[in-house]
Parts: sequence; C-alpha cells; structure tokens
Amino acid sequence: MVRRRTQRPALWLFLGSCLAAVAAAQGIPVPSGTPAAERGGDVRRFADLEAGFELELLPGWRIENSIENDGRRLLEIIYRDRSQSLLRVHREAVPADCEDDPPRCLAEREAGNSLQFRPDFQLKKRERFSTAVARGTLLTFTFRRVGKPMTGRYYFLQTDADTVWVLRFEGESRFHDTLRYQTDRLAYSFRPLP
Repeated sequence: MVRRRTQRPALWLFLGSCLAAVAAAQGIPVPSGTPAAERGGDVRRFADLEAGFELELLPGWRIENSIENDGRRLLEIIYRDRSQSLLRVHREAVPADCEDDPPRCLAEREAGNSLQFRPDFQLKKRERFSTAVARGTLLTFTFRRVGKPMTGRYYFLQTDADTVWVLRFEGESRFHDTLRYQTDRLAYSFRPLP
C-alpha cells in the first residue's frame, strides 16, 4: 500500500495565521512572529481637548488636522487612506422638538434633510444601541461619490440631556464594509471630556 503525502504543513500554517488574526482582533497577545500591524496591543487613547472628546485609536488609524477657508480647525481621523474610512466628529445641541429621543430624531433629520440628496442614496439600516456613557442611533447607508460606491455609518451618541455627538464614518464600500467591527469599537470607546 502506497501512502500519499498530504499538505498538512500548509494547512497548519493557514490555520495558524487565521488564529493569529482572530487573537489580534480580540486583543489577545500574539507571539512576536506576527507582524506588528496584526497585534492588538497597538491601541492608543486619543484626546482632543479643543473639541472635547477622547476615544481609542486602533492600529491603522491616524489623526490629521487642517484649517478650513474660514479659519476653523478640521479634525479628521483616517484609516490608512482617506478612501478606506474617514471619521469626522461633531457636537450637536438637542433641539427642543427632539427631546423624546434625540439620537433617533437627529438621525432621521440628517437622513431626510441632507443625505437623501447624495447620488444613489439608500438607507440600509437604522439601529439603536448604547455604550457605557451614551445611548444612540446608528445609520448605515450607501451612496456614490465620483462614480464610486460608498458606505456611510453615522453614530448619534447622546451623552447628556443637551448634547448629541455625531461620529460620521465614510469610505469606499469595498473597504468600509469590512471595517464595521473597528467603527463600532471607536464609537463604543468615545467619551466626552469633562
């Protein structure tokens, strides 16, 4: 009887790389043979004293500041390349007619007043969620920008009776659709500064 040699070493390498990726995503320490970009230990805290918030930056995310034409500072949090994911954070005052459920009310207003006018806009999902410091609403939608399919994920976080923070993530669908775990994690780590 002749035995065939199987491809078990290749299978073990494949399974090992899958386990390392899962461990990195869960924040479990990975042996040093794994590239630094895949390790979960590179999470760092970012605080913007001027804007009044802090959050955790995961590996691959970076901060860019620029000045707009009117002299205002524009803070952008970018994942690798602006086309993959771009986050802008804004603080909104709760309008008097939105006191019942401010995150939902502001999310519906944004979808109805500005987002619907983007080319090929489609609202995909509206979800409620809560974090340790906020309750909120998440809007997920698609649209086109310069002919490219885009995905938007906007988190509306109510941190007190008067304030809703809006975390606006946008990117090309082919990249952004795979980043749901990361955008959720950034939103859940969000904290207003005292």
